[in-house]
Amino acid sequence: MKFTLVATVLAMFATSAIADNCTPGLNYCGKTLMAVGKYQAQIDQAVYDRGQQLLNNGLGDLFHCVGGDNGVIQWISHCCNGCVDAGRGHSDYCY
Repeated sequence: MKFTLVATVLAMFATSAIADNCTPGLNYCGKTLMAVGKYQAQIDQAVYDRGQQLLNNGLGDLFHCVGGDNGVIQWISHCCNGCVDAGRGHSDYCY
C-alpha cells in the first residue's frame, strides 16, 4: 500500500516537471514560449546567437520554432510595438 502511494506521488511530481516544447514551423513571442515551457535559457541563447541585445528577457521578441527533442528556437526580431499571441496552432507575430 505504501509503495503504491509513494509511486503515485513520485509520478505526479515527474509529470509536473516535464515542460512542453514549441510546435516546429510556428513563430512564438518570447512571452508565449515562457507559457509553453521553461524557455528562458533558450531565449537568451537565441538572442545572443544573432548578436542582439536582450531586452526585457526577450519576452517581446519573436522566435521561430525549429523543433527537435528540446524545442530548439531561433531569434527572428524585436517587436518594437508589441508581440501578438495568435493562439494555439497559429504563428505569433509582431505589430
